[in-house]
Amino acid sequence: MPGAMRQSTSNLELLTIYEVSKILGSSLDLQQTLREVLRALAYQLQMHRGRVYLVGEDNVLRLVAANGLSNEAAAQIEFRDGEGITGRILKTGMPAVVPNLAEEPLFLNRTGGREDLDEQVASLVGVPIKAAGVVVGVLTIDRISDEGPQGHFGSDVRFLTMVANLIGQTVRLHRTVAEERRFMMRETFRMQKELRPIAAPINDVVCTSPNMLEVMAQVHRVAPFKSTVLIRGESGTGKELIARAIHNMSPRKDAPFIRVNCAALPESLLESELFGHEKGAFTGAQKDHKGRFELASGGTLFLDEIGDISPNFQAKLLRVLQEQEFERVGGSKTIKTDVRLICATNLNLEEAVGHGKFRADLYFRINVVTIHLPPLRERRQDIGPLARHFVAKFAKDNGMNLVMEDEALEVLNRCTWPGNVRELENCIERAATQSRDGIIRTESLSCSLNLCNSSVLFQYRTLGASVGGLAPSMGPGSVNRVPPGRPGVPAPANAPKTPAMPAPVPEPAGAGAAGPARAPGPCPRPSPLRGPPPPPGRGSPLSLPPPPPRVPPPPPP
Repeated sequence: MPGAMRQSTSNLELLTIYEVSKILGSSLDLQQTLREVLRALAYQLQMHRGRVYLVGEDNVLRLVAANGLSNEAAAQIEFRDGEGITGRILKTGMPAVVPNLAEEPLFLNRTGGREDLDEQVASLVGVPIKAAGVVVGVLTIDRISDEGPQGHFGSDVRFLTMVANLIGQTVRLHRTVAEERRFMMRETFRMQKELRPIAAPINDVVCTSPNMLEVMAQVHRVAPFKSTVLIRGESGTGKELIARAIHNMSPRKDAPFIRVNCAALPESLLESELFGHEKGAFTGAQKDHKGRFELASGGTLFLDEIGDISPNFQAKLLRVLQEQEFERVGGSKTIKTDVRLICATNLNLEEAVGHGKFRADLYFRINVVTIHLPPLRERRQDIGPLARHFVAKFAKDNGMNLVMEDEALEVLNRCTWPGNVRELENCIERAATQSRDGIIRTESLSCSLNLCNSSVLFQYRTLGASVGGLAPSMGPGSVNRVPPGRPGVPAPANAPKTPAMPAPVPEPAGAGAAGPARAPGPCPRPSPLRGPPPPPGRGSPLSLPPPPPRVPPPPPP
């Protein structure tokens, strides 16, 4: 009978080993796999409270799988080398048997649940988990008996050692795969970084802010192609500079770069400038004249402020863009041209199309690749480098040594800069002319001299009045100039109207007569106007008309 019992136990252990091997190869989730192994040990061989500990990268032994414990509770349990029974197994690399846990001083009971040791005898069997001869963890189980500690645990130690060896090989395999994945990810990232085109610096473009670095990368990507580019941004953001950069980095860099400011010429003269004219086409046309499309053939034509051309001329321009051919004014000969077109505008073209002020077909013709230039107030990281660049430029142009104090840079960082980079350059030049010892200090800046109207201009922009090409805020019935990246879309006819802004409250008599209305301090952030700007000749260097009143919409029927 004892022989038959031993044979039955051996068969059960062999079956359990088979089940454990299947479990270990069934999933890539190591923690879930180890819990399933412990569950099989408890079901097949009545081994209670199974625990699997693994050594982490910091050489701390942590509980990763346990019967009767959640993952969150198990993650809080750890042992140092030589600490408690489990730590002793890790340190020595030898199995350990505790016949009676109630009498073992090394038992720390960190996993809890051993308050019943006075009622029944619990024995612990623990074996090291090894992989390639290195201890990587510990496997422990409990044996529960009501009759006292068992005298022989040899079979349990042998069986658990086989299970621990299987677990060790699985842990090693998982860690090898994880390390290979990390290596492949590092290599992939390194190769992507090496192959990624680096946005080389562009002459006269000074930037460190992330949004401008993305603009530079976009310029490098679009430059090699012939695609039409639409550059959008507020006045003074450097649209022509970006257009020249695209041309200089393109295959057409050795051909002409021709610029036309569409807003500076009347329609009749603009047609002659772009298409040319024949001798005698109109009064004063004493000889043939080549237009900009003809002069720029093989190169790049930059149409600045394209949103300001008349609807009549938009139709003529559309035909040239579609057919790449035109006739001179007063001529009948068709001239072929090969130009790359770059357009720029600070208008909200989407709203202009919605109001019928810009042709939709021309909009779709020029809106192929769009580059949005952020205003200076949205790229404040660039204010300091730009200021130093303009200081160095002024010093070089005038043959002098010039530096700027950090306190003055802090003042510049607080400004709203409605005129963007152009306004910053002018501010630096004014301050440089006021410096007496080659140092631009806070008192040299216009705001310290009560000559800075940036905040006033920003308030007019906020109230919706267009001042010298500055972008007013969105308002019904107007073609607004908006910051890049936020193209406006015409609101539906039944959309709710925005409440009208109340009219500015007049200032008390005698207040603000010494200068423009602004909050105290250099270059303040925008604050509500307390009254219209003073009339010319009364102490304000900038005379602006009051913003137009806003009439509230009639109540809905």
